[in-house]
Amino acid sequence: MTNQSKRKIVWGIRILVSALFILSAVAKLYPSPLMGIQGFESKYLGALGIDAGLAKITSRLLIGFEFSIAILLLLPYYLKKIIIPSTITLLGIFSIHLLVQVIHGGASNCGCFGELIPMTPLQALIKNILTIGLLTLPLTYLKDSLNDKENLHPVFYTGLIMSLMMFLLLPQGSSISGKKMKKGETVYSKYFDDIGSGNQILCFFAPTCEHCMSTGKQLSELKEKYPGLIPDIQILFMDETYPANGSEKEIADYFKFIGREFDYKVLETNEMNDIFWEKKDFPGVLYLYNGKERVFFDGTKENEFNSVKLINEIKREY
Repeated sequence: MTNQSKRKIVWGIRILVSALFILSAVAKLYPSPLMGIQGFESKYLGALGIDAGLAKITSRLLIGFEFSIAILLLLPYYLKKIIIPSTITLLGIFSIHLLVQVIHGGASNCGCFGELIPMTPLQALIKNILTIGLLTLPLTYLKDSLNDKENLHPVFYTGLIMSLMMFLLLPQGSSISGKKMKKGETVYSKYFDDIGSGNQILCFFAPTCEHCMSTGKQLSELKEKYPGLIPDIQILFMDETYPANGSEKEIADYFKFIGREFDYKVLETNEMNDIFWEKKDFPGVLYLYNGKERVFFDGTKENEFNSVKLINEIKREY
């Protein structure tokens, strides 16, 4: 094999692995930066036992680190001594965690590529092993074809800048405070005064979520088909915009799509996480009778919205 061919292979490996890290970082910000990173913190970092405050810091540092690795793999600085060995070490640590999950029979999405590309722990482990194998080539068989310069400044500043950008572009924010809950009412009464009386349907939606749009469409059709049976529908929307501005355009487009408007409130990501998203997934549909939960649909799998089940629950009160 000629030296030119070896250099092309080395560049191919660097570009491929760099693209993987960019994809991994971007995927954690899907379907929107605030929604994506909040989901990553609650579903994946939270599952590791990391508390909410530390998860906010860890998530931003991790994504910043992934962007940094992606950039530094394409630059000719300390590739042999720092960048590639550090990347292999990071992948090795993640692989140990994934291996433990595989041994314990884990088969749910590991979160490596967020919600954009769901992967089981076994799939992610195989991906990491293959990536580590590729990265060892420039350090062994192809090491003479890897140009390397010893200058720490680009390495340090790239890592610092990317980490700071994550904290600047993805501020941690704070929950919106509402009025105090009245005695005898539900935890949702600070959003809708009458939510604790009679039959009520409370929805938890993200306005650009396709599944939320589909569920809203179904509820709109049910309201039209059973006008005397389906109770009032009220929606808590998560603000998906940054800076937060209430997602006015997104919500207007949402109601246009479902063909009907309902009473709604808009919550910042953190507050939506506190009352819903930390334990459940979009879209959420809660049926209440006199403030008591009768059925709570969420997600798109085993507990997804079921119009027949909802109607049967409502008929129990008549």
